Amino acid sequence: MLQIHVVKKMMLAAGLLLSGALYAQRDTIQVNSGWQFCIDKKGEGVSNRWYAGPLPGARPVQLPHTWNIETENQHHYGWGWYQLQIKIPAGWKDKNVVLRFGAINHSSIIYINGEKTGENTGDGFNAFSINLTGKLKYGRENSITIAVNNDYGRNKVPFGSSFDWPNDGGLIRKVMLIVSNKPAAEYIRTEPILHLKTLEGRLKIRLGFTGIKDNSRLQLAVTVSEENQSTRQTIFKSLLQPAWQKGEAVADIILPGIKPWHFDQPNLYRIDVQVWYGKNKTDHLATTTGFREIIFKNGKTFLNGEPVKLMGVEWTAGSNPDYGFAETDSVILSQCRLMKSVNAIFTRQHFQQDELFYDFCDRKGILVQQEVPLWGPETPANDTIRRIALMQMERMITNNFNHPSIFSWGAGNELRGRDPAMKALISELLSKARTTDPARYTAYVSNTLTSSFYNTPGFIPDAANDGDYIMMNEYGGSWWDIPTGQIHAYLDSVHQSYPDKPFFISEFGLCEPNFKGGDQRRIEDLIYHMAIYESKPYVEGAIYFDLTDYRTHYPGTPDKNKYRRRIHGVYDMYGQPKPSMTVLRELSSPVEIQAVHQWKKGVLSVAVSGSIGLPQHTVKGYNLYITDSTGQFTQTKAYTIPDLKPGEKKYIEVDDLYNGKGIITIVRPTGFIVSQKSFY
Repeated sequence: MLQIHVVKKMMLAAGLLLSGALYAQRDTIQVNSGWQFCIDKKGEGVSNRWYAGPLPGARPVQLPHTWNIETENQHHYGWGWYQLQIKIPAGWKDKNVVLRFGAINHSSIIYINGEKTGENTGDGFNAFSINLTGKLKYGRENSITIAVNNDYGRNKVPFGSSFDWPNDGGLIRKVMLIVSNKPAAEYIRTEPILHLKTLEGRLKIRLGFTGIKDNSRLQLAVTVSEENQSTRQTIFKSLLQPAWQKGEAVADIILPGIKPWHFDQPNLYRIDVQVWYGKNKTDHLATTTGFREIIFKNGKTFLNGEPVKLMGVEWTAGSNPDYGFAETDSVILSQCRLMKSVNAIFTRQHFQQDELFYDFCDRKGILVQQEVPLWGPETPANDTIRRIALMQMERMITNNFNHPSIFSWGAGNELRGRDPAMKALISELLSKARTTDPARYTAYVSNTLTSSFYNTPGFIPDAANDGDYIMMNEYGGSWWDIPTGQIHAYLDSVHQSYPDKPFFISEFGLCEPNFKGGDQRRIEDLIYHMAIYESKPYVEGAIYFDLTDYRTHYPGTPDKNKYRRRIHGVYDMYGQPKPSMTVLRELSSPVEIQAVHQWKKGVLSVAVSGSIGLPQHTVKGYNLYITDSTGQFTQTKAYTIPDLKPGEKKYIEVDDLYNGKGIITIVRPTGFIVSQKSFY
């Protein structure tokens, strides 16, 4: 039986007793220990009412958990069962109690004390919640039982087996109980608007409530503080009477002197809201947000008024065979750091990620296009897929609304973008995204953008044209049936077909074992494709695929079992770098180290230039170091690089410590290496 002790304003680990008379307005209690698990290879658990008692043959597991990394269960695609015994305090009877799942892949039925309380069908990557108020036995032991299914069913998104990543089933992310007084807020949503000329911020805060009898009695104590900044000043604090709009309590405030969010200066603001109902504090919510402006104009991309070009990499979660989709916080953060180690300021994600991923992108500076996991030409455009995809889109946006790193919502990947029925579904998903979140952009990632022009008779625009910008997967010389020499003309023709849309390369790279040649061919492929993109003024950004070699259920690989993989990364599945990692980092640098000269006795002159390829933006707040052959720079002197605009060249004078030689390292304001070159 799980036992947790709740203490005011504190989150405690599992293993203590849920009791005590003193509670905060909101307690978040992790419930990831004490679970029992059993496999259901015959699919008999529901009919045999396993939810009504202890699970047969169960064993203890720690969450997150997936059975598909276990030797005896790695080929099981069907039912698995989880159960937790937990004592609920008598003092919770008048409180609001919510059970929050980080994600369950892919479908689940939730039972409380043997009674079906909730169901989640076909959505394996979004977080979701079930309100347990009135469904618990207070002051007594309660049973939470979850039946999970990861079969290749037709009632899910992604559809059937039409996806290229692992099919790991289970409670793949953390689970928590959220306990608050009443009335309790269901969510907090922030809508920041940045006025660039004055650096004034307008912040609209929305809280969703149900069941409030008298709206006039509710007040919000709002505090806004600097977060992820060198200072931590409180810039706003007030007790507000909210307006009410469509069941939401809305506070609209003006904040002067805002520091904008940028991928190199990821300034955040913490929003704390205490809910008062009459004379009682009933709830306390907090989130972070950032103020930034991203605009597409005349086919160009502007971040906070500056024209930029973006470069990045995609990470496929679940790639480490030791964890699969049941990644711990430390594993997720390690993969995020690998992204920044190859200069990622831009990424897309085929499926929804753990909250920790987006928080890292907020704090370390990666712009994200987040997509629903519609993938592959086998996906039908039927009513079932339509319903689940639309639900996923809305839930995805609602869950992740406050993250400044997310600038766009994606409707899927490689879905027969010229088929009329599929085009209609993609268009509806894009419309749903715009309605749910009017402030962000939308996109669909296509592999069917053809080289015929709008003015060609019979031309049918691709579904990608319904997005706010063009995202195109480009695999000339490998998956595409054209030689590399045709890529130039192909890109030009696509741009001429959609001349008013900003143009991004959403994927490129080399997949082994389908295309042999090893990492040397990967390097050659990377250099060649980047040279093409950088020669095209209309290419606004590119995303390399993939960060690591990744696990997949797809056949056709020489690997077996949980080690089946696409050899597609600049790191292996365990995060060990290949030679191509350094090449990708250097090609993705916004600053180039061009030369080192002995300027005068004891002084070296280092020539650096702002990149005019990909990426392209002002270099601001970067530091330069010179070291011996070890390249260890953390204990050495930092030389500030003056602001560098794209194409601008400057000379940095440094101490000549190694007789005209040395390793030059340039580091971002966020602490990640941008470029490192040896002049020995």
